[in-house]
Amino acid sequence: MKKWTAFIVCLLLSASIWLIHNLSQTHSSIVSQEVVAESSIEGRAARSSDAVTMAARVSASGFRLLLIGLRRGAVTVRFAPEDLSPVEDDFFRISAPHLLRYATDIYGQGAKVEAFLFDNASFRFIQEYHRRLPVRAVCLPSFRPQFTQVAPLSVKPDSVLVYGPAEVLEALDEVYTSTISLSDLHGNVHGEVRLETPSGTRLSENKAAYAMEVSRYVEISTDAPVSVRNLPPGTSLMVYPSTVKATFRCVFPLINDPRGLVDFYVDYGEFAHSITGRCMIHCSSLPKGVFSCVLSPDVAECAETADE
Repeated sequence: MKKWTAFIVCLLLSASIWLIHNLSQTHSSIVSQEVVAESSIEGRAARSSDAVTMAARVSASGFRLLLIGLRRGAVTVRFAPEDLSPVEDDFFRISAPHLLRYATDIYGQGAKVEAFLFDNASFRFIQEYHRRLPVRAVCLPSFRPQFTQVAPLSVKPDSVLVYGPAEVLEALDEVYTSTISLSDLHGNVHGEVRLETPSGTRLSENKAAYAMEVSRYVEISTDAPVSVRNLPPGTSLMVYPSTVKATFRCVFPLINDPRGLVDFYVDYGEFAHSITGRCMIHCSSLPKGVFSCVLSPDVAECAETADE
């Protein structure tokens, strides 16, 4: 009896060793896998409405082929929209050569597709109501002394597609980023920020890249006269005050001294449409290297007088 027991144990051990060795070897076999497609096709659902069975001759270890055979249900694979070509109705096609890029996503790590048993596969992406809305950055910057923001913070993409019910989308004007908190800024900054998805919708992009140009500055102040532009012939306009204090923020070291290069004025056209006679004081184009100009006061009292 002991001999038979030992014989059976040896037989099972040998069979196990043989099986493990055999499954460890690379084999080639025809396997099938159901695939649900995801993509970001403009105006379409994010996921295909049904699964497509993909059959291919796959080279892999016996263990991998066994796992593929035992797998139940569909796998979700994200396809680049440029790999999907529209055909009829709501269907989009991907060719077998393009599918080779997604072999690992479909059949798993370690599986090599020798050939698909079809020329192309088609997925159905139904249309969805959508609007393109601008992205508004929510930024809370603070700067090291003598440093400032040179230009408005930029975001890319500057607009996204928003999908959802029509009544929800019609109430939206823009999409906001999460709050970008930046402190002690003394140089250019860039990064990535999450987009806030409005309730009941989905976005074509979930993140945006941002960038802000920061530079050291020097302030220069000057008192300058206020002129009048677009004044009709035979008309005079009294402006009070007749001078304005302008404070320029300029890049350091200074490129151009803005004093004497910038004109300050009120526009008669604005006065003509004004009820109170108060007009904004404007400045002409700022020279290179000047970030901003703050005026004090920034509003003038105007009164029309006729020339004698």
